[in-house]
Amino acid sequence: MPWNWEDPHWPELTFDSAALEPLERQFLLRSGEFVGAFKHMGAEDQAALRIELISDEAVKTSEIEGEILSRDSVQSSLRHQFGLGPEQRGVRQQSAASPK
Repeated sequence: MPWNWEDPHWPELTFDSAALEPLERQFLLRSGEFVGAFKHMGAEDQAALRIELISDEAVKTSEIEGEILSRDSVQSSLRHQFGLGPEQRGVRQQSAASPK
């Protein structure tokens, strides 16, 4: 799939809202199910899930940019930044996510 800016019509992109409607409906339904399930989790499980989701996004985003991050390093850094524990020993912090 090409990047948006590689499209010859960039930045005047168009889309078919009717074609996206079923996907949007499915997204809204599933996100509502997720929020409902999340509210019934304990605080520790919520924190663990938050770390998992954010680290997954960070690792995937870095891969798009051609940089490979250590999932363990990113998770360790996130736990530390969110006050959920110290950074783990033995986890290389050079590739961990950090605010700029």
